[in-house]
Amino acid sequence: MKRGTLHVLMDNNVASYYILKGQPRGFDYEILKWYCKDHGLNLEIDVIPNFDYILDSLTAGKGDLAAGNLTITGERLRKVQFSTPLHYTRQVLVQRITPEARRSRSKRKEWLVDHVLELEGRTIHVNRTSSFAERLYNIVRENGIQMDIVEVPADVGYTRLIEMVSEGDIDLTVADENIARLHRAYYSNLDINTPISLTQAIAWAIPPDRDSLKMSINNWLATKTTSARYNIIYNKYFSNSIRNSRESIREIQDGRISSYDEMIKERAQDMGWDWRLVAALIHQESRFNANAKSPFGATGLMQVMPATGERFGVSPSELHIPAQNLQAGTGFLLWLEDYWKRKMEDSTDIKKFILASYNVGLGHVIDARNLAIKYNLEPDVWYDNVEVMLKNKMLPKYYNDPVVDHGYCRGSEPYHYVRNILEIYQYYREFTDHNSTLEDLADLSTRPTLMGNVGVGKLDE
Repeated sequence: MKRGTLHVLMDNNVASYYILKGQPRGFDYEILKWYCKDHGLNLEIDVIPNFDYILDSLTAGKGDLAAGNLTITGERLRKVQFSTPLHYTRQVLVQRITPEARRSRSKRKEWLVDHVLELEGRTIHVNRTSSFAERLYNIVRENGIQMDIVEVPADVGYTRLIEMVSEGDIDLTVADENIARLHRAYYSNLDINTPISLTQAIAWAIPPDRDSLKMSINNWLATKTTSARYNIIYNKYFSNSIRNSRESIREIQDGRISSYDEMIKERAQDMGWDWRLVAALIHQESRFNANAKSPFGATGLMQVMPATGERFGVSPSELHIPAQNLQAGTGFLLWLEDYWKRKMEDSTDIKKFILASYNVGLGHVIDARNLAIKYNLEPDVWYDNVEVMLKNKMLPKYYNDPVVDHGYCRGSEPYHYVRNILEIYQYYREFTDHNSTLEDLADLSTRPTLMGNVGVGKLDE
């Protein structure tokens, strides 16, 4: 509460936290955002790519909380404490229905495991530190059966194991039933009807010395888990009615932000920018919709105005073409970059001035900088300085000031626009495995709160 931030360690998976078509999603992500909003906190996420280390990182003080469809087990309770359960599930076998098994009931009976005792002599692949491995070893001890338990590395997550079963690379794995149902919608040749555990609780992990945090979370969950909103969020991710495309899950597995990633990377490399920052801007402008068009005439991925397109070699009739739109939009960004580098060569905030200028027009940002000088603020610092004066240009006292040349401005729009893009950019940096190439964005350790959807930007330079 003193920091104003809840620092959460997350696993990147289709249930808890992922980015699809540029938008952060996931059951744990949405519930945590809700909790943070109710408590006036920013949500800061660190993706732990190796699931083996998520609880160890938590106990080492790397975060306040860990989330990722975590089952409460005796082994884990020796390391951490858990919140009130978020929901309940059970472990099930994930096995492939072969073409022969589909055609013949006898073959189906011969191939599919209907009971844990039928695991005798079978080979099953699971993550070595998962609750699934713990359960399988308990089955061996309890029943005296022999099976080959293959422990795969942590970077081979359950999504990949389920896919490997479907594709015939392995025969069996284990998943929580809610996750298995979700993937059953993608892979129609899977059988998930054989449970290997009783009902188990899924919860958030909390360090053993954070009793006050645990109490706060539990008190909040007690009022939310039976609410309609909570059930709507749960059903969105785990309901049997979910029918996302196979391409969507492939996009999640491959760590893609959008279907235009390669095109954006190419343009960003030519610019010398981090492609994820360009992607964050595109998300804010169009949600990666190449056919988007604003009421003011801005078109395409980067919402380029016709005059701006022509200025950078793209005719109005070509602005709906992604490559052409990116040419015009990134051309304008480079033009703005050249201007601001000449005005504030040593500032680490140049990218923020560029983003604001892209949204609201260069003239209004120049006005805001002039106002910052007049009111003894830092003219080369964006947060809490120039951004404040840009927001103030909605008031007569400021837009009628003699140092202002461009009059009234809806300053709250670029104020939130910049903050939103940099928040999304941080999500993209956490989500991808690539290192940032922008040395002049080192000041982004202060992550502003995501303020929601801002209207489509206009290039009225």
